[in-house]
Amino acid sequence: MTGTMTADRRDPKDSRRSLRIEEHFLVRVVEASGKSWAAEAVNLSPFGIKIRNARIPPSTVVRLEFDLPTGGPPLTLSAVAVRKDPDGAAFGFVNLARADFHRIRNAVESLFLCRKLWIMIVEDDPEAAAVLADFAEEHGCAPFIIRSAEEALAYLTQDQPDAILLDLALPGMSGLQFLERLAEQRRRIPVVVISGAAEADGLASLNLGALDVVRKPLDPEQFHLTLDMLELTSINRRLERVERVVGDTAQL
Repeated sequence: MTGTMTADRRDPKDSRRSLRIEEHFLVRVVEASGKSWAAEAVNLSPFGIKIRNARIPPSTVVRLEFDLPTGGPPLTLSAVAVRKDPDGAAFGFVNLARADFHRIRNAVESLFLCRKLWIMIVEDDPEAAAVLADFAEEHGCAPFIIRSAEEALAYLTQDQPDAILLDLALPGMSGLQFLERLAEQRRRIPVVVISGAAEADGLASLNLGALDVVRKPLDPEQFHLTLDMLELTSINRRLERVERVVGDTAQL
């Protein structure tokens, strides 16, 4: 195995539109010198992998040995370091066999569809936010709390949750203004409004694209039904994305 080479990879546009799953699993890195070490992979796609704390210069080729999180025979793949980050390095697979490509893609799709519903809670009241987060965790979801609409919009420039639980009575930018911004930016994120405000505000929320309005104080049974609806909506959206990616890569 040579120390450096140019990766013989598929069109970079394919890697950008492929599914990538955040998943932690063990991987053994074998360098050209024969030195090997165990590391932690932190995400995986059919085109590459990111490894935490890997100090490998870009364009360096290594051998990676790992088991897919979904099981099956172990994989031994050549990979080239394509990017060095403060927390590790990203690798692109080199000369990946068709069978291995489809094994990895199937594993990523399976993990993508089965992962927990990731919910952003936009609520400035710590106690109310904690109640929503507790309900969501009891339902098997993965919630995180953001205190303002401005902070939520900033977060959405970097990443996107599966769904949003939104309080209307926020300091600064209101919940309704937040919905207006989402509509302007054409962000297709299911939003459920949690409101003790007037019915007119609830109707305005629906007109601005909210999926549902849940009244305060929360009815636990109704709220669990709302989370069921969000899960179904999220699964349908994930299936649509998987189908698009499968169609895009059907000729590979």
